[in-house]
Amino acid sequence: MELLSSQLSSIVLTVGPDYKNHRGGVGAVISVYSKYFGVFNFIPSYKVGSGFYKSYIFFKSIFKLIFILISNRRIKIIHIHGASNSSFYRKFIIFLICRYIFRKKIVYHIHGGGFGDFYKKSGSFSKRLIRILLNNSDCIITLSQSWYKYFKDNFNIKMLVVLPNIIDYPHKLQRTTSPDLLTFLFFGLICEAKGIFDLLTVIENNKVDYRSRMKLLIGGNGDTQKLKTLINEHQTGDIIECLGWVDNEKKSEAFNNSDVFILPSYTEGLPISILEAMSYGKAIIATDVGGVSEIVRENENGILIEPGNLRQIELAINNMLDHKDLVKRFGEVSELHVQKYLPDEVLKKLDEIYKSLL
Repeated sequence: MELLSSQLSSIVLTVGPDYKNHRGGVGAVISVYSKYFGVFNFIPSYKVGSGFYKSYIFFKSIFKLIFILISNRRIKIIHIHGASNSSFYRKFIIFLICRYIFRKKIVYHIHGGGFGDFYKKSGSFSKRLIRILLNNSDCIITLSQSWYKYFKDNFNIKMLVVLPNIIDYPHKLQRTTSPDLLTFLFFGLICEAKGIFDLLTVIENNKVDYRSRMKLLIGGNGDTQKLKTLINEHQTGDIIECLGWVDNEKKSEAFNNSDVFILPSYTEGLPISILEAMSYGKAIIATDVGGVSEIVRENENGILIEPGNLRQIELAINNMLDHKDLVKRFGEVSELHVQKYLPDEVLKKLDEIYKSLL
């Protein structure tokens, strides 16, 4: 199904992390775009691998970029998907080539929830580079109203727009697990910043009560060894199931077999995982960071908690366990709220952005 016309999409070149075997939210976003662009011109600037392999991929992308821009005169807009730290510096080089050598229109699409900290902690030279890119791009896309305010207040941006993260249409299936236990689901990078180890501590502290009442499914890559070690030490293997990295088919299966999505992160932009969970009609427990409060509304489709607050995590879980009718109602509201993040709505707005640049 083509939602962005071949005529318009053929003049756009997308640059970002590899989406074919993606391991993160940005790759997931680009993967959905690739399905609904009539023509999808794409250059991967990053792939998972060793340091040498990542460098090889990046330099290869530079040569490919130059070749395409010389050989394909139809390209007018470069849509760069970027984030903080090393991602920014890779994209800065691409920005310089496209903006100042080939004179293309630049759309810089900022993902991730750490950009404010990245800018604050950068040295004066790096801050200057950040300002150059943001102030000289033709359009900056941010994911939420809270991030819109941050960029508007701190930079002199030509065109700043909010474009919600796109998610694909849900693939709903018959539940294959017992509904007797309330099943919680976590998807994300296994690391401290995602709050997964806080969640494990709460479950350890309440394992006697939770053992007969709940199940936690954990999907994602990262520090999986620490995850498995803690589960063994806490003796919570009967409550927690590690799914490892999940492809789209296994992800759909996990969403269909769960009741509540939980993401106790310390920092976020507008999490794809929450939006996907909402599309499957799930109740949400999440921290009030980044743009999360724009999609998770307190006591409407979920419960908002403070980062690192173990007591609030516990209370939120207990509230879901004690009020299964609430879980059902939250899930129904989630499904209603998420409609504007589906391809037909998001691509209408992207179509307007591209046309305004022309």
